[in-house]
Amino acid sequence: MVKRVWVQGPIAIDTVVYLEKFPTPGTFMNSTKTVERTGGTSANVALGLSTTKVETNFVGYLGDDENGKKLRKVLDESQIRKSIITEIDGPTSHALILVDDKAERTIISMTTPYLRELRMDNVPFSEPDIVAFILWREEFIGDLQRAEKSGCLTVVGAAALVDANVLHANLVLGSISDIPSGINPENHLDRFDEIVLTDGLNGAHYFSKQKKLHQSAFSVQAVDVTGAGDAFICGYLTGLANQLDPDTCLLLASQWAASSVQVNSSIPPAFELVRKEWGIELPL
Repeated sequence: MVKRVWVQGPIAIDTVVYLEKFPTPGTFMNSTKTVERTGGTSANVALGLSTTKVETNFVGYLGDDENGKKLRKVLDESQIRKSIITEIDGPTSHALILVDDKAERTIISMTTPYLRELRMDNVPFSEPDIVAFILWREEFIGDLQRAEKSGCLTVVGAAALVDANVLHANLVLGSISDIPSGINPENHLDRFDEIVLTDGLNGAHYFSKQKKLHQSAFSVQAVDVTGAGDAFICGYLTGLANQLDPDTCLLLASQWAASSVQVNSSIPPAFELVRKEWGIELPL
């Protein structure tokens, strides 16, 4: 049985500026290209995941402005089954992304974040759904506990590792850059069943009480790494929803991340494109 997934978190407008190199103070330069596109970590994950056979639902917030209208249209026209959107008294999230000739990016938030005000009181999750809090905030404790009491499989972002108020979640899934240096994930396996952390070109690491795994990053020609982490999460959740083993989840996630850096997009490429590139034979 393929599990239903609820992805909670931000959706945003990304203004992406491609540069020959990152600017230094006091200099002037022209962009090689500037584009506006859909972004926001959680929305990226949900939009990518929805291109598989996994029933995908999204919980987020939007402002009552032109950017909010654009993003509602994106969600309505996507393969996401249900979008539960909170209207906030403020602007829709907007980020400026600078991408250099080495495909590295710097992200600058241009609006006040309202993620801490996001709640899941009206979300009808139930056993055996997967509920994923992609960007963890301490205010989500109540929703996390309600998901666990409902029998759902819970996924939290890497920041939950250093939140002592999180007493349990099934899986930590995120980037090692989201936690302070010196944190040993294995010291937190009393609170989390499994921990998966990406580490850029160093690949990804899996920890549980039973075993440790490492998945190398694939060597590809990168043009934009903006959505690499989101694509990895998307791939891992796809494997998790299909109840695949951790080795296969890591492989699928790394393949999807490698496909994503080869295109100019914040949203992970559709699964069929990933399937064709890597010859994936799993019925996902």
